[in-house]
Amino acid sequence: MNRKVLILEDEVIVAMDIAAELSDAGWTVIGPAGTVEKAESISTAEKPDAAVLDINVNGVKSFDLATRLREQGVGVIFLTGYSANSIPADLGDCPIISKPVNFRSVIAALEAIVSAE
Repeated sequence: MNRKVLILEDEVIVAMDIAAELSDAGWTVIGPAGTVEKAESISTAEKPDAAVLDINVNGVKSFDLATRLREQGVGVIFLTGYSANSIPADLGDCPIISKPVNFRSVIAALEAIVSAE
């Protein structure tokens, strides 16, 4: 099965590293998007199976996008330098990966959320 993952990350080097690692792990990468708006338009067109979302993207939180994606059955993982306490309660069951990113953790979390669906 060809699984698609949306990446939302405003740090270009981090985004490219994540994209390369996920592609190497067999995922079809959508994006990466550098803004929440771009991620929304990409997700509407491409219908990802999962999403890796930076929480704070150019000063905009990705929580509304995460909620919409989950309503569409898309598994969501958050990347952040913030504490888990900053995540709204309704998104509290989403895996949280702290920066700097451990790619094995991201891949394992993606596999877990997709297999749980």
